[in-house]
Amino acid sequence: MRSRCRKRNSHWGWLVFTAILAAGYWFAPVTRPFSQTELDKLAANSELKNVQFKADVKEIFGQKTKVGAYLLEDKENPIVSVSFMFKNAGYASDNADEQGIAGMAAALLGEGAGTYSSDMLKEELETRAIKINFAADKDDFTGSMLTTKDNLTRAAELFNLILTEPRFEADDVIRVKMQMLNALRRQNENPNQVLLLEFNKELYGSHPYARNPLGREADIEAVDQAKLHRFVKNKLIAKNLLVGIAGDINEAEGARLLDMMFRGVPENGSLNFVRNADLQFDGRSRTIDRNIGQNITLMAVKGAGRTDEDFYPLYVANYVLGGAGLTSRLSQKIREEKGLTYGVYSYLQLDDKAPLIAAGFAATKDKYAEAEKLFEEQWREFGAKGITQEELDKAKKYLTASNNLRFASIENISAMLAMMQKYNLGLDFLQKRNEYISQINLENVNRVIKKYFVPQMVSVKIGSF
Repeated sequence: MRSRCRKRNSHWGWLVFTAILAAGYWFAPVTRPFSQTELDKLAANSELKNVQFKADVKEIFGQKTKVGAYLLEDKENPIVSVSFMFKNAGYASDNADEQGIAGMAAALLGEGAGTYSSDMLKEELETRAIKINFAADKDDFTGSMLTTKDNLTRAAELFNLILTEPRFEADDVIRVKMQMLNALRRQNENPNQVLLLEFNKELYGSHPYARNPLGREADIEAVDQAKLHRFVKNKLIAKNLLVGIAGDINEAEGARLLDMMFRGVPENGSLNFVRNADLQFDGRSRTIDRNIGQNITLMAVKGAGRTDEDFYPLYVANYVLGGAGLTSRLSQKIREEKGLTYGVYSYLQLDDKAPLIAAGFAATKDKYAEAEKLFEEQWREFGAKGITQEELDKAKKYLTASNNLRFASIENISAMLAMMQKYNLGLDFLQKRNEYISQINLENVNRVIKKYFVPQMVSVKIGSF
């Protein structure tokens, strides 16, 4: 991932990158943290701030495949976005002797299908302006398709070919295998990746979440065409498929699209059960000695799942502590007032088997001890005293005003529609989400702060100490 950060803020980019990897996702790089003034201005000036999602989300089903989807029709532009998710097919559910195969399958799907070679397929997709992507995170195997309305039928045909008749040609498998092996070997050169991998081992122990997202060298070397076909047949199944569709498409067209895209996908397969992680938060800390420019720390405590009753007050609490960029408490105290770090943050990590509240910062060797002490003081004070009514009001105002900024693209909307199904948020979630934030009161926020923001965290740090 190429960083676009300014030199003085480059380590902030790596902090965000590490946090994103810890959450198991890839996103576009972040240039720098916004100030609250900038955030407020962005929210205030956005044309999306008053969007009320008056169009209802519809639940539809393919007539032949019986595959279901949430659909939001939007005729503003002649484009259609489809986001999909095969639940429980992420890298944590890879067979114990095939670690990394989910990522390899994601990289190789689209490298030729049916009678199309890799080059032929890519040329047609590019010529028709069709985007098809696949990815694997800890829990799920995900993907998307974006196309114009005129090319929708052809896009669906090509997508179905990719999903049901992938070629996995030997040359393509070897090429992607070498890319993954090289990336695996380069991980040790990057202190942020070393920290993340060791943090996961320390936190998760023998649980599959401790695995390297790229897999293991021996397992990657052993991947072949037969194993990849078996992965697709057993893991990418209709039983665990969730689909979100948004754009210039009505219910009848959406039902036909589901049949075109997912015909031939097996109903059942063979999924590995991943148990809930039994994590011990006992205040333990581990140090990795390495001579690098800045010392870096990652830490975590137990969090709440997306459907937990504590989620929304915890979401607001985290925003105040470390999720609000430069105006968060951690950033104000450690960065703005003391100048001890360019980046300090906290975030909610919503993994299915072990939700967390995670946090981190980086500081030069001469400032690290003071930054660490101040971080611990702020964390303890936050957990003991909570937040004020003024902080709550500001957080709620921003989180409601800025909510629709997440839906600036049709792709974001289709992705949200798939996620709404995963967490059973309901067809009316887009209309009701801001109500959930507005209803939060100070007593409830401070209750969850006391419950979750405890000093007994697990932490790992890397650098010269």
